[in-house]
Amino acid sequence: MITSTRHRLVQAFRQAGERHDGIAGERMLLDGPRLIGEALDAGVVVETALVAPASPQGQPLADRLRAAGARVHAAAPRVVQAASRVVTSQGVVALARRPRPATDAVLGAPDLILLVADGIQDPGNLGTIIRTCVAAGASAVAITEGTVDPYGPKALRATMGAAFRIPIVTIDGAALRSGFAARRTRVLVADAHAPTEYTRVALGPPVAIVVGNESSGPDLAWDGVGERVRIPLRGPVESLNVAVAAALLLYEVARRR
Repeated sequence: MITSTRHRLVQAFRQAGERHDGIAGERMLLDGPRLIGEALDAGVVVETALVAPASPQGQPLADRLRAAGARVHAAAPRVVQAASRVVTSQGVVALARRPRPATDAVLGAPDLILLVADGIQDPGNLGTIIRTCVAAGASAVAITEGTVDPYGPKALRATMGAAFRIPIVTIDGAALRSGFAARRTRVLVADAHAPTEYTRVALGPPVAIVVGNESSGPDLAWDGVGERVRIPLRGPVESLNVAVAAALLLYEVARRR
């Protein structure tokens, strides 16, 4: 039984749960039985877990974690809380390896439907976008510089486990744009001020949909790359939430298919 909040494992959990931008560490923090269960279902490698013995779902999940090869440690509730990143822990936390899909294989797929998150700052927005990608049948997500960590605790909770169901690649924006040109991938950049509505352009794969920063929109480096499209707005509304915009574009691709 681990009883000290200064235990080395607690420090390792807290480090994994720190907010990162861009390329982060090798491990991610999984907080709560649902997220841990989703990770196990998807074949994610869970290495270590802390379980409070009194946790209602703790023992069945501990047995499942051990069967999957994880090291499971009993810990006092206050220790699990110290390792957690939520206000009230559910009594179980785990450390898992971050998925590292092969970038070339993901981006080179002939039926590619890719969502590019370019400079997304809010982890809730990013998590919602990733969850929508899975629901709408997208094939992958690309994360460029300046975007929050897709495997950070807040983003992961917003995905509700969907982050384990789709390849997520972190890549330099310049390399991504160069790859699109070489593979002749159709690129659509969401821009509230674009002249063309998104319903009036070709959307067949391979296609990449780029959604940009919540405040400033797409990076200027995307100027001249692909085609800029807008979602028509009525009334005194300048733009949509980036996750809403991504959902509309992704489901238009799904509808066309």
